Amino acid sequence: MMSMGGEMKGSAIGILGAACLAVGFGAGFVLRPVISPVAASPAVAAGVAQPSEDEATAAVRRHRLFTGTSLANATLKLGDCSPGGVGPGVTCMTQIVLDPTKPNASPQNRPIGFARVNGQWEVAVW
Repeated sequence: MMSMGGEMKGSAIGILGAACLAVGFGAGFVLRPVISPVAASPAVAAGVAQPSEDEATAAVRRHRLFTGTSLANATLKLGDCSPGGVGPGVTCMTQIVLDPTKPNASPQNRPIGFARVNGQWEVAVW
């Protein structure tokens, strides 16, 4: 008899968890528009600010890699941005050339996180 009561309790918790999950998914669908203009990135569609390509390039040029490498000459093409993810702000797909002055410099496709700090866009997640 005792083990049956334990199973019932676990089952009730599982049902409650599933119900909360369903409500969470429902709220997510309501908060994010299902249909958005093709030109708008997911961040814009969700009403989240994102940097312009110039602001993103300036932020990358100010950023120093953990190795101490300067990115002062970096060039960047900004792709779609989406809210948050790993850190604050937005995460944007980019095509970046770390130093176009070097021979054989080639573009890298990588996500970079940006956040506004004191009114200025900065690299939040590299």
